[in-house]
Formats: sequence, C-alpha cells, structure tokens
Amino acid sequence: MRTKVSDLSAYQFTSRCSRYVPFSSILRKRLMMVALCSGILSTPYRWEWKSKKSMMIFPVLEELGIGFVAFSPLANGLLSGYYTENDRFDAANDYRASMPQFQKESFGQNKALFTLLDELAEQKHATPAQIPLAWMLCKKPWIVPIPGTRKLCRLKENIGAADIRLSAEEIKDIDAALDAMHMSDVFSGSPVKSKKYETEPR
Repeated sequence: MRTKVSDLSAYQFTSRCSRYVPFSSILRKRLMMVALCSGILSTPYRWEWKSKKSMMIFPVLEELGIGFVAFSPLANGLLSGYYTENDRFDAANDYRASMPQFQKESFGQNKALFTLLDELAEQKHATPAQIPLAWMLCKKPWIVPIPGTRKLCRLKENIGAADIRLSAEEIKDIDAALDAMHMSDVFSGSPVKSKKYETEPR
C-alpha cells in the first residue's frame, strides 16, 4: 500500500514499523524530518545534469550521512553514444518513443554535451557512457549511479567506469563546461514524461 506521508507524526509511526524507511526523490524538508525518526541509508533521485534542484539536497545528505543513488544516470541511454537522431522506437512497445530526450530536436540541442563526452572519453581511453558515471562517482564518495541495462557487454562497460579517475580540477572543469552549456530541457529539471510514467521535478 502506498501512503503519502505529510507530517512528523506519520514519520514517527512509520519508523516504529521499520528500522530503515525507503524513499525516492524525497524533498529536502521532508528528508530532514524523516531523518529525525528513522534510519535512512540512501535515497534515489533522477540525476538532472543542469538542475540546481538536484544538487540542493547534497549538503543535507552529506550532513546526515545519507547516500545519493542516481538513477537513470545516462538519461535512459541517450548519453551512451549509441543513439543518433535517426534512431526510431516502436511507440507501442518502447517508452523511449515518447521521451523528450529521444526526439529528433533533442540531439541537436545536446550536441555540445555529446561532443564533451566524446572528448573526455578519448582523453581517458574510455567510452562516452563511462564518463557520466565516472564523473558522478568522483564527485562525492556517497554518490552511486545505477545505470540499467539488459546486455552483459553494457554491464561490463558500466562497471569499468569505476576504474576511471577524475581529479578535483577535472571535475571542476567539467562542471564549469556543463554550467555554460546549452542542453535540452530534460537535463534542466523539466518534467520527464513518457507513455508509461511521468515524473515531476523535485
């Protein structure tokens, strides 16, 4: 059963029923409230590269010792480097057909981002897909990206990102490049809508 938790007393009740309470994309204020009542090891969030809202929660997580689980770190595969504007998905069976990042205009809007990933991949002898994962892993020790895949070769590729080292200066340079870069709205905290689900920015 799914219940909307709205006040401190509800959190206290929940904490008595479970040692650790799972939450996803929880708001900053709500996270601080529930942390008073129960143990939280980590909380999942969709990573939005240019959304300041995604990073506003970081100081709270660091203070409370809570991990940040970054789901969809490759934007459902868009940042893997395996797709182009000419790829088409079956709207009847593939939710990517209705996702904004896979629309034809998105590839043009994110061209600078793709170029940056290609350049960094060449410098690090890596793949474009490994760069966003390595960037997240190297930013904070408590950030854990969880890319999804159905293929063993992609799983091995994703695991390989853990071997890529980015210095603090390199992270700073990447962050500066991202801040100055034009991207499509999906990377700025806009609603992510598809045929099967809809997630509003937090």
